Amino acid sequence: MTNIIRDDGAQWRQLCQNAVFELEPVTLLRRVVEARSAIFNRIEEIHSKPITGEQYELRNALKRLSLLQELAEGDIAELKKTAQSRYLDSVSQRAHRVTTV
Repeated sequence: MTNIIRDDGAQWRQLCQNAVFELEPVTLLRRVVEARSAIFNRIEEIHSKPITGEQYELRNALKRLSLLQELAEGDIAELKKTAQSRYLDSVSQRAHRVTTV
């Protein structure tokens, strides 16, 4: 888990930024979970305070994280399909070599 000093919303912002800039889909999903957790913790901290711009930022961040999650899951599904297709091609080629020998 990422070690970040807590500072009135700095943690959730940093974790969201980490997710936005993550390129590897599996790591991205982990970063999305971390960022969401920090956002929900922050929401609990400020829920009884008057509505501020940060609350709107939190809501928007959750929406962005949902989109990032969908994109990462799509990338992972595509990687699985590609890997499975390559595996099946490889098995087929080996079977063809065995039958022609």
